[in-house]
Amino acid sequence: MEKGTMKRRLIAVVAAAVIVCASALASQPMVSRYGEVDWNKAQLNYVAALTSDNLGIRQSAASFLAEYQLKGGIEPLIHVLKTDKVESARMSAALALITLDDARGRAAVEEASLYDGSDKVVKFCESLLKASPQKFSLLQ
Repeated sequence: MEKGTMKRRLIAVVAAAVIVCASALASQPMVSRYGEVDWNKAQLNYVAALTSDNLGIRQSAASFLAEYQLKGGIEPLIHVLKTDKVESARMSAALALITLDDARGRAAVEEASLYDGSDKVVKFCESLLKASPQKFSLLQ
């Protein structure tokens, strides 16, 4: 066998091995630099943060519940949407509920789009509902 052909085959085999290894690694969940995450504990902390006096913490907690798809936050987020006095906190809760893609959360956002006392929140909820259409609505 010619030296050039053998070299090309070796390169092809090495490249294939690299691709296989990279694919295998890419399909595995990434472990953060902080180690394994206790998602139950994280969810409890985010839910607790929804009642903070600090608006930024409440909004961040809603965002993280949605980002990490922590479904145990749905009922507390619905409570925030219905009772928080700050419009932006209610809007953060509405966005999180739509992102969590749960029927109860969607129903709460639909209800807020009809009955929230703030035009700003109503319009925001309407835009969320239009941006994420469902096959059915719980309020129809």
